[in-house]
Amino acid sequence: MIEAEVATFIEGAVMTILASRDAAMVAAIGRGVGTRRLDAGAFETLVSRAQWPLLLANLETAAPLAITFVRAEDYRCYQIKAEVEALAEAGEEDRARALSYIAAMSARLGALGVPPRPISAWLTERDLVRVAYRPLSLYTQTPGPQAGSRLTGASSAGDAA
Repeated sequence: MIEAEVATFIEGAVMTILASRDAAMVAAIGRGVGTRRLDAGAFETLVSRAQWPLLLANLETAAPLAITFVRAEDYRCYQIKAEVEALAEAGEEDRARALSYIAAMSARLGALGVPPRPISAWLTERDLVRVAYRPLSLYTQTPGPQAGSRLTGASSAGDAA
């Protein structure tokens, strides 16, 4: 299980990068536009199918998935290795959640000097898919001597992506 402090971090305005792989082990990446905890052991991240079709093409139930969450101000970073539980079309409530996330991230990145144009290219609420997944392991990736360390709190069922 992911501890409450890390779950709050993950659900916040942090950069979210997802990685999948195809049958030939070729990676595909994309950005998420909002993550929420579904229950004590599962999360869901919104992803634009229009923007990240290769990432989503690799995902089906039980597929491996890696998700990295980064706070831009200090590069505090966590990576979850997970197993996909479900994919679903996003609804209006999801779109509203994505728009809220995009506004928060745009403000956060803007405060760091990132101009609006690249932000709007990175983050969109168009054609959203809900990607639900169950974490298998959690790592800290924050630069420093602990980078890459496995944290307690996620199940030890093994590594995914």
